Amino acid sequence: MGGNSKRILSNSIWVIVQHVYSMLTSLTIVALIARHLGPSDYGLINYCASLISMFTTLAGLGLDNLIVSEIIRNPGKEGGYLGSALVMRLIASVVSYPVILALIACMNPGNRTLFIVAALQSLGMIFQTYEVLVFWFRIKLKMRYISIALVCAITVNTIFRIVLLLVKATVEWFAFSISLQALAAGIIITAVFIKKTDVRLKASFADAKALLKISYNCIISSMAIIIYMEVDKIILEKMSGSANVGIYSAAVVLATCWQFIPITLVDSSRPVVLEKRKTSHGDYIKQFKLVMAGVNLMAFVFSLLMSCLGWIFIFFMYGSNYLGAFIPLIILSWSSFVGISGYTRTIWITGEGFYKYEKSYAVTAMFLNIALDIVLIWQFGVIGAAVATLITYVYEVLIVPLFFRETRVFTKMYFQSFAMIPEFISQSVKMVRGRLRRNG
Repeated sequence: MGGNSKRILSNSIWVIVQHVYSMLTSLTIVALIARHLGPSDYGLINYCASLISMFTTLAGLGLDNLIVSEIIRNPGKEGGYLGSALVMRLIASVVSYPVILALIACMNPGNRTLFIVAALQSLGMIFQTYEVLVFWFRIKLKMRYISIALVCAITVNTIFRIVLLLVKATVEWFAFSISLQALAAGIIITAVFIKKTDVRLKASFADAKALLKISYNCIISSMAIIIYMEVDKIILEKMSGSANVGIYSAAVVLATCWQFIPITLVDSSRPVVLEKRKTSHGDYIKQFKLVMAGVNLMAFVFSLLMSCLGWIFIFFMYGSNYLGAFIPLIILSWSSFVGISGYTRTIWITGEGFYKYEKSYAVTAMFLNIALDIVLIWQFGVIGAAVATLITYVYEVLIVPLFFRETRVFTKMYFQSFAMIPEFISQSVKMVRGRLRRNG
């Protein structure tokens, strides 16, 4: 475990540093943008982002976690799988672009500003095709190159947004800035991939067909997940206007800003845990529960922090116009506490090949969330949207696995993982001390 732990730690440190930089710059700039635009225009951008994210997920074709496990199983196919996935995602993104604009035009006829915002913001979906290349660096635990590339892209976009704030630009320009970051990241990461790897990318119909055959369940589950994560903003906009979407979006940003840390831990651990699956099922399950213990610890600490001090963050970041986000922030923070374990579960789902169950979880959770949103937003507005999210996450992560004999064990493992928190802390402290000694 020692060597693997060191590789995971080194990989995670690079990604965490990048995400900390991203979080600090993003929270600062987004707060200034939110103040500049006001709840209504800020809500407009987030309303478009919710619609676009659904199509971005669809364009991803459910390959995000699947392709990592498939390349680990078939290392000789990495060039074919990566090349085919790249072409598939590009085609899906290009096809989705006019569909998004048509949908916006139908749902909001005559709203020219919204249409332009959507047109500029949606370009980022096409530019994000580069994310397929990131899979290779994730598998090889060489995310330092990606982290450096993303820091450069974030810096370029931050400077651009500061200029927009100084000249008091309109909402359309801030929508374009989202796509600009994706474009900059795509250019830099493509250059790094060409320079740092000797992988020969090739696209073939056979590889594309094989990936789609396996990813069928992942596509459905990914779409269902993103719908129930984003539909609350769409329903809020239709029922109570874009200003409430702005208030709710401020709560969402603060409730989820910490998630890059556990996501980094999960993504860095994924290849190593799945490799253990080949040699020892017992060690594989233990390592999986250890990762989940770390995620649960982080989630609890952050949720407690936001419950106590969230109103201070809202006031200093967004101003008094956004203080209505405090109660939703508390509820959404505890939603994240439960929900992040759903992301951790993808390691186990991939290792066991239980994709069909993930589809069932997500689809039923989607319908539950839509129903809850309609009823609770109608009755309680922004707070109702937050409550609907909490109930949905509890159902999707902890309750619905109990309906299937093969997955019933996950809920048990989830609660068992809390008992492994001391072991996670102990191992983490040892790894950090060892690294400090070597560097010292």
